[in-house]
Amino acid sequence: MLEQKQGADELINIYIVLLPNILMLDMVGPAEVFNFANRYSDKRFQLHFIGEHSDIESSMGLVLRVDPLPEQIKENSWLLIPGLEGEKLDFSKPEYQAVVTWVNNHQQFDKVISVCSGTMLLAFCGLLDGKQCTTHFADLTYLQELAPCAGIIQNRLFVQDGRLYTSAGVTAGIDLALYLVEQECGIDCAASIARNMVLFNRRGEQDPALSPWLIHRSHLHQGIHNVQDAMQQDPARDWRVSQLADIAYCSPRHLARMFKDHTKISCKRYLQILRISLAKQLLSEKSLSVEQVAIKVGFNDVRQFRRIWQQYEQASPASYKSGK
Repeated sequence: MLEQKQGADELINIYIVLLPNILMLDMVGPAEVFNFANRYSDKRFQLHFIGEHSDIESSMGLVLRVDPLPEQIKENSWLLIPGLEGEKLDFSKPEYQAVVTWVNNHQQFDKVISVCSGTMLLAFCGLLDGKQCTTHFADLTYLQELAPCAGIIQNRLFVQDGRLYTSAGVTAGIDLALYLVEQECGIDCAASIARNMVLFNRRGEQDPALSPWLIHRSHLHQGIHNVQDAMQQDPARDWRVSQLADIAYCSPRHLARMFKDHTKISCKRYLQILRISLAKQLLSEKSLSVEQVAIKVGFNDVRQFRRIWQQYEQASPASYKSGK
């Protein structure tokens, strides 16, 4: 049964289910990302820590006090299942069965999220049938046994299939939480959280959620971050190195050297990546022509746009726009 909406439309309730032998970082890492998001966004994330028993002992022996499994779920809610310690988890045991039953009885979550071996519980509930998913590399074979009808993807930090989000081991849950915040609150919010938490980008080239707005920011130089912030806020602007140097309070030559040292990329190329990323977003909306997109993201004309586009994408802008 769904509880009537209370409070602002921007409130997102996240129900984090805690089970015995929970891996603390699987829970705390994503929770802190959502907690930080409350500082940088108009949207609010309300965290609900729930479990079958009021006291849950973690894998490191720390006892956690949680709320009981609710009979009613608030509207606009997500479910998050952190991972557990141990091999071949038996969710038929009494201590797990109540949670399995509760999950099966509450299918109205807008998003269902798992970290590490938390994916196993979703498999036991039958929520992975016909879905693409992943988990910790050491549990992939076991996951295939539990969910033979699922599409198990290896060597991925996280996978999205509709409302289902699954992630690999431990800190990959933080990457997934950042991605979810980026979807809901925007790239600037996610970038601010990553920087505040001093998180370095770990996403691989095969990760479809790789964000140009977060890569090249795995450094601690505040001046360079300020320059990147400025370019991200207005990538269509005709940025000059002298203008960017003023933001970093240094000479243009010194900025060019520092930017390359800390980001492993030039200012010019970084700006191109941002513009191409923005162009892809606009093209996917299909309301603008290729020519209009080219001008909107800061290129002088469509020929320049196509030339730069080909450096980063195999398909043409027109093909991307049509979805072919």
